[in-house]
Amino acid sequence: MGRKFTWFRPNGASRSKLDRFLVSPEWLARWPGSTQLTLPRNFSDHCPILLWSKSIDWGPKPFRILDYWLSDNSFKATVHHCWTSNQQPGWGGYVLKEKIKRLKQRLKIWNKEQFGDTLKKVKKIEADLNKMEEETIHKQLSIQEEMTRKQLHEALWVAAQAHESLLR
Repeated sequence: MGRKFTWFRPNGASRSKLDRFLVSPEWLARWPGSTQLTLPRNFSDHCPILLWSKSIDWGPKPFRILDYWLSDNSFKATVHHCWTSNQQPGWGGYVLKEKIKRLKQRLKIWNKEQFGDTLKKVKKIEADLNKMEEETIHKQLSIQEEMTRKQLHEALWVAAQAHESLLR
């Protein structure tokens, strides 16, 4: 399922279905109905391959800090203000959970105010790049399309650098 090709030559002149999952009959007996899904690629020349068995809800996403936040002077002040501004009553574990929950919400707002929505920028460039590659799947790229593709790759690299390195 998904994309027809899993590998693209950097100049877009060649593409192939190189990447696949190999599973045994025993594996399929244990996880029937599994599918292989080719995901859109970002700045790699290979598309990620997802082996999908069934949907599992893992609960809420963990608290994360982006590396580039640490280099911003207002980050520490924002964390300090959020952490100390409201005293939550209750036992220790509950207080910690609520403070982290409030800090997570505040940092999402702070990130958008300081940097814009970097993940949205990355996703938009990835979507543009993948749309272009899908539209040119049955033809060679023109010189203009090659230049646009190269510019999209460069923009994706810059945006991804701004959004990379998620910490626990």
